[in-house]
Amino acid sequence: MGRILIVAEKPSQAREYASALGVRGKGDGCLENEQYVITWCYGHLLELERPEVYMDLERVGKRWSLKRLPVLPDIRAFRRVVKSGAVKQYQVIQSWLKSSDIQEIICGTDADREGQLLFQEVWDASECQKPLSRLWISSLTASAIREGLKNLRPAESVAGLAAAGNGRAFADWDFGMNLTEGFTALFGSFDAVRKKPNVISIGRVQTPTLALIVEKEWEIERFIAQPFYEVKAEFAADQGEYLGKWFDPGEDSKRMTDPQMAEGIVTKTQGKPGKIAKMEQKDVQEPAPLLFDLTSLTIAASKKYGYSAERVLQLAQSLYEKKAITYPRTDCAYLSEDILPKLPEHLKAVRQEPYTDLATEAGLLGVPKGKRVINTITAHHAIIPTTEKVALDRLNREEQNLYDLIVRRFLAVWFPPAQYHQTDVLTIVEGESFRSKGKVLLNLGWKKVYGPDDLEEKVVRKTKKKDNQETEDENAALPPLSKGEGVQTKNVYSEEKSTKPPKRFTQGDLLKAMEGAGKQIDDEVLRQQLKGKGLGTVATRPAIIESLIDRGYILQDRKILKPTEKGIELIRLIKERLPQAQLLISPEMTGQMEFDLSKVERGELTIEHYMSEVEAAIGRIIGELRSFEQRYGKTPLALAPKTARNKENQVRKSEKRISENVTPNKSQVQSQVIAQALGNCPRCGGEVIEGQKGFGCSNWREGCRFVLWKTPICGKVLTPNQIKSLLKKGKTPLIKGFKSKSGQSFSAYLIWENSSEAKLKFELVTS
Repeated sequence: MGRILIVAEKPSQAREYASALGVRGKGDGCLENEQYVITWCYGHLLELERPEVYMDLERVGKRWSLKRLPVLPDIRAFRRVVKSGAVKQYQVIQSWLKSSDIQEIICGTDADREGQLLFQEVWDASECQKPLSRLWISSLTASAIREGLKNLRPAESVAGLAAAGNGRAFADWDFGMNLTEGFTALFGSFDAVRKKPNVISIGRVQTPTLALIVEKEWEIERFIAQPFYEVKAEFAADQGEYLGKWFDPGEDSKRMTDPQMAEGIVTKTQGKPGKIAKMEQKDVQEPAPLLFDLTSLTIAASKKYGYSAERVLQLAQSLYEKKAITYPRTDCAYLSEDILPKLPEHLKAVRQEPYTDLATEAGLLGVPKGKRVINTITAHHAIIPTTEKVALDRLNREEQNLYDLIVRRFLAVWFPPAQYHQTDVLTIVEGESFRSKGKVLLNLGWKKVYGPDDLEEKVVRKTKKKDNQETEDENAALPPLSKGEGVQTKNVYSEEKSTKPPKRFTQGDLLKAMEGAGKQIDDEVLRQQLKGKGLGTVATRPAIIESLIDRGYILQDRKILKPTEKGIELIRLIKERLPQAQLLISPEMTGQMEFDLSKVERGELTIEHYMSEVEAAIGRIIGELRSFEQRYGKTPLALAPKTARNKENQVRKSEKRISENVTPNKSQVQSQVIAQALGNCPRCGGEVIEGQKGFGCSNWREGCRFVLWKTPICGKVLTPNQIKSLLKKGKTPLIKGFKSKSGQSFSAYLIWENSSEAKLKFELVTS
């Protein structure tokens, strides 16, 4: 009887499958026993060919120009090649797919569009005809894996997902390759500072996202502050004092812009008796916030800890691979009904400090069943802790912070709504109306899950009014009052205020705007109802923001995103001089394309129809660029900024140096890379290899930044054998000859202080 081949997305995922299935044998690029062979990709092993392979270069030339464009291969003519450094693993997978020892295949890559696509690329290249099934799970716990294998999906059920993946890849290639070359040929120049061309990069999602940031900047530039006035009064009642604010009963939201009117009200009411004409009292409830999807998690982590969108995605992926949380690349904030019986197990897993008492109390309250928790889901449910208890001390500080956010949000939905007693008071003085609001917390409810700082942040609600002016609700404590009671006006005064300009985007704000195709939707329930028409997907948006920074279109100043001169000039050029290209800066149009991709996924639209729309749009834009060139000639745009813009840029440069210094020379073949493998990367599970200046992860192209530099540690440089021991056992052999600052020699082991961050510490030898 033949064996079953499972293809995972990366080595760490393959090891979880092997652990759940009891597969302990190790082969070349695989794990195996008598029943299973488990192999893996390293993300995408293949990539689409460059446009030149579809061109007659002798006729059109090698230099970028409009005469070479458009290049629009038929969807059946697109070619893929194996990525540099992926040859050996690609050959391993192909040999197993074609092996007579394999009876059936299971696609076990991440259960999303990109995960399906990276498997599909390998599968299609093999032309394999063996039975194929799809493993679809939302966590990497052993129980979830085994349950998923009992409920495999037929390959036909994800055919639409595979088609949508190809549609995304082909459309991005068509837009990016054609329009980046076209715009660069016409509007690019040579950057003498960097000694390289100033490329004008265009992207299907990247360019409309840039337009959002530039349009926001123009809004700020056009803004003219308008003064307005607020009249406030201090009242004395029988049992205490309270504050009231003047308003116009006939036009409640109207601002007072006349300073003389404000002073007139002050003079008219100063010291005069008043009367409580109306008093409304009611108990109100505030439900717990929805569970996290990736966007809301990113916004929360950005606000509390200052993490970038890309960093949140990296941390969430790491927690997922450590079996701490369920699948993170989800756009859904709900759970499905079939998960209800399992929720107590998820709750039990978080019953450890500092959550023990909260988890115990939550268990006594019963499983949450309301529509704010149990509702229709998309491909994956909300992000919650898994059913496995996590050793918190094995998470680094950033992972602990993110895990804490997820656990507390999960615990919160078990608790009842917070309850308030709300009082609205109308005081009349000399015919003028003053409003007072009071709000008293009666029952913490879900708010007991959070600490005082978080509680304060949630209790003090902000409301947005016209002209982007933010005002806090007046929720001060009020003394006991009664309707008809007479009061004394102790003091009345006028305050001059000014409207404020729109705020620039933070990464969290921009993610909201991308999700809403240009509209920032703050209501969390409404946001869930409008999924599917945003810019990009939850998984791709962080990378889009990073690419805009890397390509010199925007810069990040602390938490604020600003467009550069290059970014502003590109959007102005498209907006004012290229009518056909304006679909490139239309969030609605790009959102519609994303929605059409979801229709391809559901089988409601063919990939051929989708691509025909893409090709037609690109053809029109290239034609417009030709007309522009004939009329105006080349028109170079501004260069990107010349200096690093902030600490994040320094980090990115450092990461680039890491990749350069730990990556083997391009002439080396993959077999040589594998031969140099020193062990598994503690961060992502890839292979650690030796480079010129350090020992780093071979998955650096996929974003892993693990590296141990060859910098002397107290006079000693680590050797490959010592690194092997460290990766396998968590400590080096005993190293003699370290030199302290005082010059004394000592012997010690080096052990991990934080393995995923490549931080070491000494373990001294005691006599």
